Amino acid sequence: MTGRGTARGFTLIELMVVIAVVAVISAAALPALRGVSGANAKQAAGELAGTLRYLFDTAALRHTTCRLALDMEAHAFWPECAPRGVTLARQEAPSRVARELEERFPDERDPDRRRLMAQTTFGAFEDKLAPRRTLPGSTTFGAIRIEGRSHAIEEGVAYVHFFAGGQAQRAFIPVVDGDLIFTVVLEPFTGRARVVSGKVEADR
Repeated sequence: MTGRGTARGFTLIELMVVIAVVAVISAAALPALRGVSGANAKQAAGELAGTLRYLFDTAALRHTTCRLALDMEAHAFWPECAPRGVTLARQEAPSRVARELEERFPDERDPDRRRLMAQTTFGAFEDKLAPRRTLPGSTTFGAIRIEGRSHAIEEGVAYVHFFAGGQAQRAFIPVVDGDLIFTVVLEPFTGRARVVSGKVEADR
């Protein structure tokens, strides 16, 4: 006899057994992974809805203008508010000023809101009930639709505004994790923010 080792490769049957075991384990783990993803997306949508409701109430009670910033690249959102109330002048803006505001805010179709946004300086909103939040796990924002914007926002930072008179821009904000989608719908006159399972098309 020689001292040579007895190492050999896998037989075809052994490879098939290994592949079958891996397939069974993967199938068992997939629902658990999907459950984690679903929990992340649902949690993020719930936190977003709560922040939207809180900002609606804050703007109305403090007689100021606020907005929620949604960063598409950083997958984060945070509130900003004006340091004091900003009101609209009752007289019509001169045509030249109106044209300038139209150029500055091309996606906002309401001339009164253009004037309000031009007068407002936003700063960080320091409140423990509405901190900056980052979406958990692999959760991201889908294409966001906001009242007054002609197109869905898919990059950069989107802003949802809340006004002192108890009104907000209607918004549809999808929170996405893989093929799971929860859409947060903000109603403009009540401040109600509801979480809807799946994609919701904005009314034109």
